[in-house]
Amino acid sequence: MDFSDYTLPKINECTQTISQLNPVAQTSVLSNTLSNTYQNNVDKSLDSLTLTNNHDMLENPDSPPQHDTSKGSTEEQHLCQYCDRVYPSRTNLSRHIFRVHRLPSKKKSNDDLTNESKGAICYEEGCDNQKFKSTTELRNHLVNQHNFIFQVVKNELETEQEFITWKKNTEETCNIKWVKQAAKKKASGCTVVTYICHRSGKFRSNGARRRALKSCKIGHFCTAYLKVVILGDNKGYQVELYPDHYGHDVSSSEDKKVKVQVAKCLNTPVRGVILGTTGVLFENGKYEAIKGSVVGVERLRQLGIAVKFMTNDSRRTPMELLKKLQSLGFSVAEDEISSPIPVVINTLLTLGLRPFLMVHQDILPAFDKLDQTSPNCVVIGDMGNTVSADMFNKAYQVLTSSPSPVLVKLGNEKYYKEKNELVLGAASYAAALEYACSTEAMVVGKPCYDFIMNAVNEMGICPQEILMVGDDIENDIQAAQRCGMRAILVRTGKFRVDDAKHEVIKPDAIVKNVAHLVDMLVLKSKRENSSKCSDSPHKYPQEHKKQVNRSPKVIEQQPPPPPPPVVPPIPQVPVHCDIFPFRFGAGPEVS
Repeated sequence: MDFSDYTLPKINECTQTISQLNPVAQTSVLSNTLSNTYQNNVDKSLDSLTLTNNHDMLENPDSPPQHDTSKGSTEEQHLCQYCDRVYPSRTNLSRHIFRVHRLPSKKKSNDDLTNESKGAICYEEGCDNQKFKSTTELRNHLVNQHNFIFQVVKNELETEQEFITWKKNTEETCNIKWVKQAAKKKASGCTVVTYICHRSGKFRSNGARRRALKSCKIGHFCTAYLKVVILGDNKGYQVELYPDHYGHDVSSSEDKKVKVQVAKCLNTPVRGVILGTTGVLFENGKYEAIKGSVVGVERLRQLGIAVKFMTNDSRRTPMELLKKLQSLGFSVAEDEISSPIPVVINTLLTLGLRPFLMVHQDILPAFDKLDQTSPNCVVIGDMGNTVSADMFNKAYQVLTSSPSPVLVKLGNEKYYKEKNELVLGAASYAAALEYACSTEAMVVGKPCYDFIMNAVNEMGICPQEILMVGDDIENDIQAAQRCGMRAILVRTGKFRVDDAKHEVIKPDAIVKNVAHLVDMLVLKSKRENSSKCSDSPHKYPQEHKKQVNRSPKVIEQQPPPPPPPVVPPIPQVPVHCDIFPFRFGAGPEVS
């Protein structure tokens, strides 16, 4: 009898029988012998079971069977470095190493982090595409190392509908979409929701075998995001917006309709450009030019396009405006500035009028050559913070005491932007005197037809070949279209979203800023001059996407069919025919 046939119940019965017979020593010896023999047989059977099933039951009963790598499976496989076992996931491999080999699983160090864990990249020169874990670290790096300035817009809204409207207007203004980054996070008494730029992150396919050829994702994180804190008990919404993007070009996501409008507007040759100053080239109250405007003016001159600077600014004389533009980096000549102040002075001298001045203190010396004793007319402009009721009362008395009151306003600006706020302009102040005196003011400046055409005549160019660029839907866009020019509205200065939806005035195109318009003009010039000129290199690598050759394949021309065989003509034999008169009667009789 072989001991491998014994089972545990049989061994226990034998042990009891031996213990009843005699010595204890024999019982212990036999029991030890039988148990050792049984254990060896069990180990052999387990080894054979492991070989047959290819599964280590003693080491890790929960681990999956070993994959056959020879079949070329497409799943990612992870190999154990101690026993050469393969697992479908890194989690199962770590569990196997810990349970079987009694070794802690290796964790990634900071040096082993991949591009997926470091999702923010600095593209500035000298950083060699340095990677960061979060957009906060990238933003701090850009501020500290590269002197970037990131804007922060904070707002408080009362209801959900107000937040939805505000978010929609922000998306239209910035030309982007805000997408929820994750689920809502509940804090003490409030809920926090985070939105990111729709171009931030990597493309993730929702279906099988879907390609990312048309994805707008940049592959990494963008610095623009929106943080919303929803207060409990319907107390309102606290919004914190970082509108500055980094890692991609915002203009690349512009609506196709706008691009078509700009391309259609530039079909006619452009030989001259009239630029507004305040709100187009620089902002009031700020000591720097709008981004890209200085380089944009230089590129216009390199293209051979004449430039004219037209303004309604009644705070600065032409010389002061010239110094302001030159201090910001613009190359401007004195004869390129068109301002209403010298026009008003010449008009008053010609007509012999004595003005009562309601203007800013900085331009008072420009009117010293005029006689201001016993005034018989009123000149009103931007007065800044010097507005008072006494000035309006004196102006009212001058106008009412004159048999033919003359009220002159420098430009027709209802409002303008200063330090991120809209401030009343000269037209709003003049409206009070017009109403009180029942008179109509004479406008010197935009949108006066004669004022604009005077600048056009100085340029010596046909109005149809001139572009007017401004931020005022009425004084710039409508006035230019009345003069026969094309008008382009910029989204800077006092531009508002409602201007783009005006029911009557429709600009020829709406662009982000002057630099955006100049880029299109340069591209158009390159295409016209040479078809071999390549575009300027992209700052961000992902913007230069691989172009897929979608041109149809050339179909091989089949050989032409053989010509038909030449059949010799049949000789025609003259046939003699008798001609009978046509009878309208019945047919021939049948015999």
